[in-house]
Amino acid sequence: QDFKEQIIHHVATIILISFSWFANYIRAGTLIMALHDSSDYLLESAKMFNYAGWRNTCNNIFIVFAAVFIITRLVILPFWIMHCTVVYPLDLYPAFFGYYFFNFMMVVLQSLHIFWAYLIIRMAQKFITGKVVEDERSDREETDNSEEEEEAAKNGPLSNGHPVLNNNHRKTD
Repeated sequence: QDFKEQIIHHVATIILISFSWFANYIRAGTLIMALHDSSDYLLESAKMFNYAGWRNTCNNIFIVFAAVFIITRLVILPFWIMHCTVVYPLDLYPAFFGYYFFNFMMVVLQSLHIFWAYLIIRMAQKFITGKVVEDERSDREETDNSEEEEEAAKNGPLSNGHPVLNNNHRKTD
């Protein structure tokens, strides 16, 4: 459901990292990568345990992920890194196109972080209140039965259009 946001996020991140090298904002680009990586591996671990069926481990990792995500992307990024990219360069150099472009991309990235934090907090709220927790972003189609499974449920199991053999014997009805 958030495919467009993911594309915008990846494009903005690639532009920020590339531009940080071109405009000599190497420290800012490196810190942006480090902040994003600090919570990304937790999300992937939670997904892995969810797919494996380890619900308690998945839920515990999700709680740690939510805390790390909010601290790094809603506290450290705007109040430390963005502050340094907005305020300090003007003390040393006059503003140039790259300054505005870089900080605009940072604002785009931060806006997406706020959007995802809202989804994460909503999931955490459902988790705490005991409601069923699903990935807020995922489509419902991923968990729905496929057409073949629905057809098999209606007409019995089929394999390549032929009845499935049971213990190498045909079913006699």
